[in-house]
Amino acid sequence: MLFFPFNAASHQGYGGKLHYTSQQIANLCLVWLSGLALHLTLSSCQRVDLKYPIVSTGYGKVRGIRKDLSNEILGPVEQYLGVPYATAPVGERRFQPPEAPGSWQEIRNATQFAPVCPQNVHGVLPEIMLPVWFTDNLDAAANYVQNQSEDCLYLNIYVPTEDVFTLTLLCGQAARQ
Repeated sequence: MLFFPFNAASHQGYGGKLHYTSQQIANLCLVWLSGLALHLTLSSCQRVDLKYPIVSTGYGKVRGIRKDLSNEILGPVEQYLGVPYATAPVGERRFQPPEAPGSWQEIRNATQFAPVCPQNVHGVLPEIMLPVWFTDNLDAAANYVQNQSEDCLYLNIYVPTEDVFTLTLLCGQAARQ
């Protein structure tokens, strides 16, 4: 039980100084340490966003997006789209060996595709040389190559994840059995 005197005059000791018992001092320390621990915990906590995860790379932080796949076997993935892996090969850098990308200070949005390298999807190869799955989906593939640029040295990274809600539910059910 915590006890704090409401009337300090009744607890003044010899010479007019406040007098607290060792139990009261221990209680004050406990309250102070609990408040400090709570403050440090709340101030150091970062909000975890499952829909838009943020990861650190050697060049800076990137924000991805969590996508549920329309497949019963495959679980959700985290997509990090358009992550640079080299300096843009434009201007004086054209036809030069790739160099590491520059770092960035802000969180880089990696939720959309970056430009692809210049290419012509239609009429490049005779259709007889292309696989059936490619020729059947040529229009769908053309949608992904609309945004073209020589600045195209980017990665699309897909990270498999566990479904946190399913794991929590399964663990909770297992604990009840």
